[in-house]
Amino acid sequence: MLDWLGSVQVKERTSTRVELGLTRGTAWTGWGMAAGGGWLISLGSVWWMLLGFIVLGVGVLLGTLQRRLVFDRDDGLLRSEQRIFGIRRRAAIPLFHLRSVVVSARRGGIYLAYVERRIGRPIHLDEARRPAPLLALAEAIAEVAELRLVYDATTRVAVSD
Repeated sequence: MLDWLGSVQVKERTSTRVELGLTRGTAWTGWGMAAGGGWLISLGSVWWMLLGFIVLGVGVLLGTLQRRLVFDRDDGLLRSEQRIFGIRRRAAIPLFHLRSVVVSARRGGIYLAYVERRIGRPIHLDEARRPAPLLALAEAIAEVAELRLVYDATTRVAVSD
């Protein structure tokens, strides 16, 4: 239902560079939740204030959340930048450290897209209830970064003997 919340989309694409970022809906939803949390705090009851502070905190988290991934074949780097509460975290990963772009099915009808690394944990891109948007995202990355594309969106059925 909330697939669009925190979704990654292609912001800019050329033949040698693709830039991904969070959708604007994430920030708008966050600031809307923060305003709703402030309203709940103003009601004055202890329980409404407690709920209001929780909603306000989650809203500010979503409102300040930023994520940017740039796959640049000319520079040979994946640049990652994330901001939460205004605190920035950056990383630069050489493209030759990346193995493949994967779209796979998970339990509960959720599809997951990630970049598999040769050493280290995978880089989470996005998740959705439908594989088509994730496949388009993965194809753009695989083409620009010259990575292998693994599409395993089949549902797994347990076979019992």
